[in-house]
Amino acid sequence: MPPTTRAQARRESLQTNPEDDSSSDPDSDLGNPATLDDPAGNPDPSIVVSPSKLSYRVDTLSDDARERLREAFGDPPELTLQFCVPQNNFYAFEMTELVHRHIRIGSPDSLYARPRCNCMTPQQQRNGPPCRHLIWLLDQLVKQTMYSPNPSGPLTMTPDGFPDEIGNPFSHISDFHLDVLAESLHCDVVQPPSEDHSSDSDTDSSDDEDEPETHPPNPHRIQEAREILSAVVSPSTSPLMPNPPEAFRPDLFPDPYTTRSKPKKPIKRRDLEATIFRMLVANDDFFHYFLSQMRPTDPVKDPFRKLSQRVDRVLRDLDAFAGGSVPFTTSSEGSRDVFWASRHISGVVTLIHASISRRDRPLEQWEGISAARALTHILSAVVERNRDFLPPNVAASSVPRADRNLYLRLVGDRDEKFVVEVLDALPPDAASPFLHRLEVVEDQLGVNGAPASYIGRFRALMAKLRRRSSVGSLAAATAGFKRQSQGSQERGSKRVR
Repeated sequence: MPPTTRAQARRESLQTNPEDDSSSDPDSDLGNPATLDDPAGNPDPSIVVSPSKLSYRVDTLSDDARERLREAFGDPPELTLQFCVPQNNFYAFEMTELVHRHIRIGSPDSLYARPRCNCMTPQQQRNGPPCRHLIWLLDQLVKQTMYSPNPSGPLTMTPDGFPDEIGNPFSHISDFHLDVLAESLHCDVVQPPSEDHSSDSDTDSSDDEDEPETHPPNPHRIQEAREILSAVVSPSTSPLMPNPPEAFRPDLFPDPYTTRSKPKKPIKRRDLEATIFRMLVANDDFFHYFLSQMRPTDPVKDPFRKLSQRVDRVLRDLDAFAGGSVPFTTSSEGSRDVFWASRHISGVVTLIHASISRRDRPLEQWEGISAARALTHILSAVVERNRDFLPPNVAASSVPRADRNLYLRLVGDRDEKFVVEVLDALPPDAASPFLHRLEVVEDQLGVNGAPASYIGRFRALMAKLRRRSSVGSLAAATAGFKRQSQGSQERGSKRVR
């Protein structure tokens, strides 16, 4: 039998749903690996049980040796055997160990005003250089949260491991909101088990912390797992007619954003796709391995699709804010109001613009189409939200219109070329497939009202796309006619023979 590790024990602890598999497997109950109960139900201190379920008699060992053995079995290291090597008079075993690191980034008045990692000594935490774990994490945070590309050159690194341009890292994350950031980092946000576990401590060097309670699967992870599996099982053959991941195996999970289900056991008998899907949802290592193997053209790696999904997340939070249903947040993060949502949406449009305009090579066809799809979706979503977004019991007269109406703030109040400028920068072939949806937007702009200059830009864009669409349709019809004629001639010549 393969060795049982603490990681396996953690995964088994999440398997609380009896669907599909029986829970009577004797190996599924880890119990306490450090003790073995006798038939009378009393623990025998002279026997310990290992993670592999073997029992050992330890009454001949010293007290110190027994304690070390109990600790090793009670809290086993997370090891993975890599390979074995036979030598002349010995055998070598190569293994890797998973070591957990905890990083804390605090407000200026907290104990963690200076970001710290538990790999650092107390002296290093106070005034030492940042460790490589901190540098890696801060780089990932900046990559996902900076909406203003620096046109003048590289960012300015501070001695604490983050660029000067973001200011205080804690405030930067708070303005962004942690749960929105976590989706871009492909990780989950869990709440602390209780207030007792959230007290600050200046001696934070232990690798052992309480495990978060079992919680429903992350809806964004479910979405990305479906993107990965659909790209493997039924990949798209054309960027113009992609296979939408949302349509892949809808039986695996219902809409993750409207239905929260309990975690399921990974193994789904007689259904390999469902088994892999569940493992992608439940196991971070498995998910990230698959993610690292995906192509840039796959939906889960498509940067424009990911930015579009971020806007969808922000709009869901804005809708919830207006409905009085506020997701868990800390006091430092503030409201998910129109100002917060407009900052995210404008920032996403800025990133898309920078991605298509500042590059060393021309856009590939799939990139242009994906960017146009994302921009059209964003513009359509904003135009549809020409209404007030205020929590219940807040009078509209107490909030300026531009702070309560998303459409007015981004489009209707003043011409800032929202989305239109970026769509116009794309090749016409990229945006023309979305002409019909943009025509709906054009009608809505006429109803909602917009600055005359913005309407003029939009109409000029539409005229360009219509010209391109008509040329493309004529070329396709001509090509189809030629193929049909050639086919008729070939069939006719065969009949003559």
